[in-house]
Amino acid sequence: MEILVHAPEDFNNLCGLARTLEVLGVGRCHVFDPHRIVRPSYGKSYTRKLTAVSAGAFFRIEFVLVGDSLGFIHGYPHRTIASVPDQTAASLYDFEFSRDDLLVFGSEAHGLPAEVIDGCDVRLTVPQRGTTQSLNLCVASGIIMAEWFRQLEPTP
Repeated sequence: MEILVHAPEDFNNLCGLARTLEVLGVGRCHVFDPHRIVRPSYGKSYTRKLTAVSAGAFFRIEFVLVGDSLGFIHGYPHRTIASVPDQTAASLYDFEFSRDDLLVFGSEAHGLPAEVIDGCDVRLTVPQRGTTQSLNLCVASGIIMAEWFRQLEPTP
């Protein structure tokens, strides 16, 4: 499994995502980052915040910057899966993952742009029962990655 996050906007959610990635043993995350959230170094206050919110996990994840998310998706040699809040998309509950899938997640405020969704092979959603529009980046990615691991990785 590979992960691509398209244009994250919330620093705290990216820290939470780093924590989720690290807990699940995913050491790398591709990021299209026009808001420059991922940087080579941070000042003292951001470093403290990074460490606190991510429990130090942020520094154990290799964030690979991607200059063109659509080009990255088109160049990916295996299946690409867009996470969307659209309940007409394939349900996570019925979906069968493959080991080489690329999971694509959007920003907290805007999700994935239509051209990125259209560039992916599959649209996947976490079924919702409530009326809230969608889950945030950290929660949606955690649920989807946990299901990927449940299907494809033996329990340690």
